[in-house]
Amino acid sequence: MMQHQKGVGLVEVLVALFILAIGVLGFSALQLRALQATTEATDRTMAMTVARDLTDRMRINRLALASYTAAINDKATETDCVGSANSYKPACDRTKMANYDAKQILDKAESLGQTVIMRQCDGSARTCVYIAWGKTSITKDKVSDCMSAGVYKAGAQCLVMEAF
Repeated sequence: MMQHQKGVGLVEVLVALFILAIGVLGFSALQLRALQATTEATDRTMAMTVARDLTDRMRINRLALASYTAAINDKATETDCVGSANSYKPACDRTKMANYDAKQILDKAESLGQTVIMRQCDGSARTCVYIAWGKTSITKDKVSDCMSAGVYKAGAQCLVMEAF
């Protein structure tokens, strides 16, 4: 007489658990990548906000472009440029206003872990705002970690925006 096996064998259970574990690991890796992409998108959005804030301030104070470049690159420290509480007029000239704006922008960027630099755009006579964060390092003399010959470097964590 022949006996028939009833129920599930231990080997089948182990194979099913192994397949399930591979699926869960794949899902975990996908979640990790999604979290990294979300963080990168947030960093880019914050850098774009800082750059737009700076360029908008520069548009308002158009005659002080050189002052903004110097103030950003030399880390301006002007803190007293706002008029009285009943007045919307600044209590300073355009150069001091550029220094005041630069101080506010630099403080905001620092709180976000970003570096802000202004210099001539690669391949153009225009001025660009460079913002870097994370592992990307820039200075007023060197933006090659961000871009080279007008092309972004692969893996760079930076943003470039034309100012004028």
